[in-house]
Order: sequence, then C-alpha cells, then structure tokens
Amino acid sequence: MLALRSTFRMIQARFTLVVILFMIIRLDAVCQSEIEKIKADTSRVKADTIKVQKEAPDELKALLESITQTVVKPEKGDVELEIDGLVIDQTKTKSGREFYDLFFRDWNPPQGAKNYSIFIVEKPFRLNQTFIEISINETRVYQSFLQPRYDFIENMAKESIASTAYYLAQYEEILRQLGGEDTSGTGIY
Repeated sequence: MLALRSTFRMIQARFTLVVILFMIIRLDAVCQSEIEKIKADTSRVKADTIKVQKEAPDELKALLESITQTVVKPEKGDVELEIDGLVIDQTKTKSGREFYDLFFRDWNPPQGAKNYSIFIVEKPFRLNQTFIEISINETRVYQSFLQPRYDFIENMAKESIASTAYYLAQYEEILRQLGGEDTSGTGIY
C-alpha cells in the first residue's frame, strides 16, 4: 500500500511538472505573437526596445533538470484531500435553505478534523414537512423531519451541529486507535 502511495505521489509530481511546463510554453507562444504584433505596428512603437531570447537561459534549464530528477519521498499516512471541510448544500425549500444557513453560520469543525465533506440533503415528505439528512463522506450522521417553523429549524441546526462535531471527533479518535502500535503486527499468528 505504501509503494502504491509513493507511486501515486511521483505520478502526481510529474503531472504537475508537465502542466507547469505546458503553461510556460503556452505563455511564451502568446508573448511571441504579441511581440510580432507590436513589431508590425510601427505607429505605436518608434524603436524596438524588447530583446527576445530564442533559447531558455542555462539557469532555467538547470532548474528544470533538477526538478525532473527529484525523487518524491514517501510519507506516512493517507493521501490527504487538498480541499476538505466543504459544506455542500442540496436543499430544495425555503426552510431547508434556512436550516443550511444556520448550520453553516454556526459550524466550527473539531480540532484536528480533516479529509471530510459535509452534505446537507433535503428530501420532500408529506404536506409541508421535508426530511433533512446530514452525511459526512457518504456516512449518514444525522436525519430528521424539518418543519417550516424558524425556532424549530434553529434548534434542529444546533442539534445537528453537535451530532456532526461529535462524529468527526470520534472518527479521528478511532482512526488514531486503529493505527496505533498495539493493533499493528506482522500478520503471523
């Protein structure tokens, strides 16, 4: 598994390098076309003051060579998401939107929580009631019926924030316990 992560990181680093090089080449082409336009229009510029280098400087070549030869060192732990802590709104009604606004306004993630996204989903139900579900990374942590009364919505938002924060705190603790030395072994019975 560690070798797979290491390989993934190397591929990711090389892909990033290729994207950067592509952007540099594209920027150079755009600059060249703009320079040609300026050279052709002599009414704006009396004398050519821009010096154009045809070849990249030696320092840039050396930097590129050092980057391509850099070995990515494997790190312990899971591959982390770059964007985490998202609260995604999938509500449909005014009361659902009020619930989302109250949740988002008062939400503070627990210390050390990472690699999660929160989905607030509203499903229609009978008459003027709807069904609210809160999921963290596809795991449902809270569900309840939502009525269109503001005080009821406000209390539900507070309750759901407490439930969600508790889940995230426990989730990180469980992961720490499962990754501890007393649970790891050689696999030999």
